Amino acid sequence: MTQSFMEQLRGSIMPLHDEAERRGPLHKIPDKNITLEEYKAILERLYGFVSVAEDTIHTRLTDQCVGLDYEKRRRIGHLEKDLLFLGSSQESIEQIPRCTDLSYVETTPDALGCLYLFEGSRLGGLVLSKSLCEHFRFKDYQGYAYFCSNGFEVTFMWSSFKDFMETYVHKHGGGHEIMSSAQKGFALLNKWLAGL
Repeated sequence: MTQSFMEQLRGSIMPLHDEAERRGPLHKIPDKNITLEEYKAILERLYGFVSVAEDTIHTRLTDQCVGLDYEKRRRIGHLEKDLLFLGSSQESIEQIPRCTDLSYVETTPDALGCLYLFEGSRLGGLVLSKSLCEHFRFKDYQGYAYFCSNGFEVTFMWSSFKDFMETYVHKHGGGHEIMSSAQKGFALLNKWLAGL
């Protein structure tokens, strides 16, 4: 049976995904073995990656992506909301170090491969947000807005993203470039988070 493009894409990044689950700092969240200070440090590190990645993706999307509704998918505002809730000032957020290694995102397929990381992370974010609410007693999307997509309908967003990607590759090609970009992005994100 022939795999769909999204199945192939998922398979191509699974080793990197598994490495992140084993060694990355996010594994402390479902284990509930994390302090509030450690959690805030993770959010700051994510902010330094996501802020650059989202802007880079935005500049590379073309009219071929009109059905993607990218602005709705951006989550940097949710990270900022979480950091402010946890005591960061706007000034301190602006001083967070940014990842400068995303220059490989040059084309629309590159951007879609990078976006795949964030869209895929929405699903895992539901598990993390549940653990955060249990561990820290967060509620009303305060402190965990990024991981729960601030209450957006995650299942629908993932389903519509999968449909968009399948249609895009069918019409425009670029599947290998998307996979390569997703792999580079995941490896870079793992390295960036390891910098904690």
